[in-house]
Amino acid sequence: MSLKDRFGKKSEGLRKVDELKERQPTSSIEKVVVDAQVLFYFHYNLQKVPALLQDLKRKVIEGNIIIIIPTIAIAELFWKMRKNGKMNEMRIAIQRWESSENVIIDPFDIEIIKLMLNNKDSHELHDEIIASTCRKYQVDTIYTTDKKFHELFGLKLRSWK
Repeated sequence: MSLKDRFGKKSEGLRKVDELKERQPTSSIEKVVVDAQVLFYFHYNLQKVPALLQDLKRKVIEGNIIIIIPTIAIAELFWKMRKNGKMNEMRIAIQRWESSENVIIDPFDIEIIKLMLNNKDSHELHDEIIASTCRKYQVDTIYTTDKKFHELFGLKLRSWK
């Protein structure tokens, strides 16, 4: 029995997907997952943001794409930001994500663990969680430069390198 069946509830992320479906037909809204590397560019690194990521940000703002951010990716950013005394910037980033209609923050939960049971081999935990988040939302595209997501999990990469 699923958690939804048992408690009659959906995760916040899945509720947000349903709300977006009501606003626009699903076929016109692409969903993608972002790796921590994307968050680093927008919130930590002082490097120039690659054109591919600038385009992603524009599409999110315009409502043409939904990005799903696994909490493990946020935790990776959090670790870097706290280490460098940028907690106020971290708070601002979280507020922006939570207030955006086209951003889903997906929690690491039992649904992800159950999806991880399907993996034959053990992989780096954070990568496995992110790949399982893709499966949870039936998303096959991830913004990252990490080729392991394609090689190990069969995901399509949108890479800026």
